[in-house]
Amino acid sequence: MAELAGRSDMGTGLAFVFGTIAVLAALVTTVSSYMDAVGGSDMQLVAGLGMAVAMLAGGLAIAALHVYE
Repeated sequence: MAELAGRSDMGTGLAFVFGTIAVLAALVTTVSSYMDAVGGSDMQLVAGLGMAVAMLAGGLAIAALHVYE
């Protein structure tokens, strides 16, 4: 009996999850930067952390596509 190895959708799913996280973190960066510019509140740290999370999640999304190819 022949056994067939099916392809996993793990790469697509992980890329979708990490891509969603990257988009949400980019929105956090945008909103906190706007709040800092308009309101004068000290939101630069939040904007920087949002940018770091967005870049990390984007990199993990690309890596997931390559690892689970």
